Amino acid sequence: MRMMVAIMALALAGAALAKPVEDEIAVTAERLSRGALRAEAEKFVRKAMADPRNGQNARWLKPLCVESIGVTAQVGAIFTNRVAEVAKHVGLELAKPGCDPNLMIVFTSDAAQLIKAVAKRNGRALEGLPGADRALLNRPDLPVRWWHHSAPEASDGRQFAPAGFGIGAGVAGDATYNNYARASRIDEPTRVAITGAVVVVDAKLVGKVTPAALSDYIALVGLSRMRMNPAGRPTPSIMQLFDPGGAAIAGFSPQDELFIESLYRTRDNLGGAQQRAAMAGYIADEAVKAAGPPPK
Repeated sequence: MRMMVAIMALALAGAALAKPVEDEIAVTAERLSRGALRAEAEKFVRKAMADPRNGQNARWLKPLCVESIGVTAQVGAIFTNRVAEVAKHVGLELAKPGCDPNLMIVFTSDAAQLIKAVAKRNGRALEGLPGADRALLNRPDLPVRWWHHSAPEASDGRQFAPAGFGIGAGVAGDATYNNYARASRIDEPTRVAITGAVVVVDAKLVGKVTPAALSDYIALVGLSRMRMNPAGRPTPSIMQLFDPGGAAIAGFSPQDELFIESLYRTRDNLGGAQQRAAMAGYIADEAVKAAGPPPK
């Protein structure tokens, strides 16, 4: 996953046409410094990621089991296979065949109505979402919408212990606490795991986007907690796929590729701001590597 990554290492704003030499035209561009690349990466990461949970950015930590419903098995495989491919690339483990799905891709002809039915049938299905996110889920104009369930755990993966009486809500089992915390000024004693996710695709609203582009979109929002509000999306990104009047998008942008890599290749027990900074550093470093040494 390195298509066109070198684009990030060039500042096109400084490009100028040189004088023709023997019928050839040379195009030059000012090279962005690592610091400038990192600043741009920080903007991208900040716009892309949803607000932290428990002060940290959630990610998948357990084996992923993807399933598509609402379409034929052949069509569904296009999307499940692409999500699995991206997951493997960033180091996620895939569950064995016959697993219980924890990432559902649901195709429907009326996504807003489906969300209402889910909330009515199981009132707790969406209760962990902030009110703003629940409102977005009910919008009638979103071609794709999603939500994730997450839970904090100890930084070494051990589950929180149930709280006893007098802690939290005062009823055993209503609250949990980290019984394995270790003091550190650098690392957090916890991390936040995505435990399940649902991506709902409204077949009537997706328009004429290609299956390849849509599968990349689904992979990005399924494997990371992206902001759902169209007003705040990062650019350039597959997240612009449904922008009215926008240019045709074939798949991940270079920034998208580096973003999803950086999420899973930085430490999972960092605080939210620290992790976003680490992700921006990773993106900048990889862009510099891809561009190669500066010309002499």
